[in-house]
Amino acid sequence: MLFQKRKRLDVHLAQYIMPRPKKRWWPKILIFFAVLAVVAGFFLIPLGYSGWKIYGRLSAVNDRVDEVIAAAGKGDFIAISEHLEETRADLLAIRSDAAKIGPVLWFPQIAKSYRTGDQMLKATIDLLDGYGEMISVFTDLQKSLHEGELAVSFADAEGKKRVLESIVRNRSSLESAKVKIGQAKKEFNSVNTDDLTGIWKDKVIKANDMLGEIIEQSEAALPIFKYLPELAGYNRDRVYLVLFQNNMELRATGGFIGSYGVVTTRDGSIKSIVTDDIYNLDKLSKDKLRIPVPWPIEKYMTQKYLFMRDANWSPDWPTSAKQLEWFWDIEREYAGLPPQKLDGIIAITPDFIANFLSMTGPLTVDGITFTSENFALELERQVEFEYEDKGLEVHERKEIIGDLTQEIIHRIEKSSAIELLKVWGIMKKNKDQKHILAWFKEEELQKYFSEQSWSGEVKASESDYLMIVDSNLAALKTDQVMERSLNYFVGPDQNDKLVARAEITYNHAGKPVKYLVTKYRTYTRIYLPEGSEVARAYLQHGNKRQDLAIGTDVNISKELGKTVAGIFFEVDPLNSKVLVLEYRLPERVNELYRQGKYSLLLQKQAGTPGHKLQIDLRFGKNIMAYYADFLPERFLGRNLFFRGDLSQDREFRVKF
Repeated sequence: MLFQKRKRLDVHLAQYIMPRPKKRWWPKILIFFAVLAVVAGFFLIPLGYSGWKIYGRLSAVNDRVDEVIAAAGKGDFIAISEHLEETRADLLAIRSDAAKIGPVLWFPQIAKSYRTGDQMLKATIDLLDGYGEMISVFTDLQKSLHEGELAVSFADAEGKKRVLESIVRNRSSLESAKVKIGQAKKEFNSVNTDDLTGIWKDKVIKANDMLGEIIEQSEAALPIFKYLPELAGYNRDRVYLVLFQNNMELRATGGFIGSYGVVTTRDGSIKSIVTDDIYNLDKLSKDKLRIPVPWPIEKYMTQKYLFMRDANWSPDWPTSAKQLEWFWDIEREYAGLPPQKLDGIIAITPDFIANFLSMTGPLTVDGITFTSENFALELERQVEFEYEDKGLEVHERKEIIGDLTQEIIHRIEKSSAIELLKVWGIMKKNKDQKHILAWFKEEELQKYFSEQSWSGEVKASESDYLMIVDSNLAALKTDQVMERSLNYFVGPDQNDKLVARAEITYNHAGKPVKYLVTKYRTYTRIYLPEGSEVARAYLQHGNKRQDLAIGTDVNISKELGKTVAGIFFEVDPLNSKVLVLEYRLPERVNELYRQGKYSLLLQKQAGTPGHKLQIDLRFGKNIMAYYADFLPERFLGRNLFFRGDLSQDREFRVKF
């Protein structure tokens, strides 16, 4: 056979293929979790360790707050100083621990929150440094106490004098406190709470708001604290004229002056308080004083001569105070009273007392209970209508004001250190809202209080400015039912020169009440930047418009470095009117605008509750930056729109 028959090969493929081993996943899982653990440890161990230390220190700080309050209640300022120093050390350690929380700070949002928290801690530490300097006044005093005395007392005359002596010895500490609290404010102003994130955001924002309020109250307290020896009559008598301005009958500096008091202090104690109806003094100069009244009073009230009750015609408190001092001297001379030199004049409105009562609670005098809600009207009822039922003569009807003053001072003197801190808060509110104005004869005192905005000046402004001043002329106590609002517009005309329009709404929300509420009669002065040119003015009443002639209906004058537009008008009960003034801003404001700057200072009239406010700024170029007391409701490149109130002076600054 040429060819052999091949044998059939029966081969299985499986014989030539190696079996696959079973896959083992667990090593990879272990490696994954090991890497995860390393990464987590890398991030979380520093965070957890530092976080636990921070938590412990924060708990200690929280507990120490109660200890500070208890020490303050006892007047133990050495203990307060020690607690503050311990708190400061804890906060410094918290800052250090927070910086060591590790790589989590690589995350941008967490880094932002960290920086914000660190700024708050820095502001708090600066504030504690300032408080430490202030408290040193009292620790110095406490260390000098006689053997057996444990705490500083403010209740007795000797204790008050010791406090004043200690302040004099520690003036440099108070200056240092001012600097450090200023640093705290600067640091606080740099805090951006929008950068906060996480579950603690709301609590941190609340703490930030509280810190801001404490800093503001501290700044309000410092000027009084530093100059307390001068104010309270250290080693000499100090005499102050206190004027009670009724803002239900509005005048330029806060209200009609119906009553006054003379307060004499020495070494921190009040030696005497005498109060009286101002008419009892004015009437003794009748037919003797021949000073002409401002022409609007003569024209719209048919009053010929000026007396002390109407001498607060200027809205600039130092100007009015000096005029009031002159009338005080001359009227006492005409009344046959001995000369009484004044160290200062302080004006308050009923709101000042009402704000105080909101903290202390109701006050009962002569069987009448006064609250923060009823104070102004109840006092008006007692001095104008109820006095006859008590058998009082007209000249005795305001004696209740003296009784009220004595009771309020008595309450303040009994206050603990914690309660006195609350009083500072009330003082700051009244100062900001201009329900208290202060003027002092001593130059250094006046300069310092002016810098801290206690003196109610009409301020200078290099750019735009607006102040509206109403004077109630023979409209009884109608200001209590008047509601005011201001809409203010600024923008360029066709020549790129800035023009402005002020729309001031007066809403009479009351019905006539005999001897109390009638039609509103006001001589309104609108203070503008000097050199402003009034182009048009009119009154809008519903669909009716009354054009006002410039120079006759609208009196243009210059006063206090401003151009002033004065208009008299009336508003019937349950009606409203809108006073509109259109004007061109002066060249210096336009020059700043060309340089890329614009600012507006709105000043509140003392005694008013504050206009509702709308500010509409529309420029011909893009806005690069702005500053205001509150956020804009609208910001569209060239347009800023704000809505708020004029409960205090407001400032707006823009850069282009």
